[in-house]
Amino acid sequence: MQTKGYKNKPYLKTKGLSTYHIELFSQILLDKTSRKIGIEYGYTSQSHSVMDHCRRVMHKLMALEGLSRADHYEQLKYPRKYLYWWKDLWGNHKDKLYELAIEAKFYSENNRDLTA
Repeated sequence: MQTKGYKNKPYLKTKGLSTYHIELFSQILLDKTSRKIGIEYGYTSQSHSVMDHCRRVMHKLMALEGLSRADHYEQLKYPRKYLYWWKDLWGNHKDKLYELAIEAKFYSENNRDLTA
């Protein structure tokens, strides 16, 4: 599926927390916009996939820290507004996240076969 001016959209096979999710989240910590990250990774400019993938990492970071989602709703909704807060959690649990994460696998575009 070729979109206007964008690379092919990645079809993620991995269901759990993957290294791909962590990679996208690290781009958020560099203060890049979702639109810019999406274009770099092959999504359309209107896609919400980048933030959906990043929220998986944010939820895991909060669980590792023992924080509730309800008490930190603002941090989840506006991660760039609380960038230093997320960077602090990231610094505390980065190694643990990579231990928990599985290697990302993608479907090929034509036949949806699993590719490494």
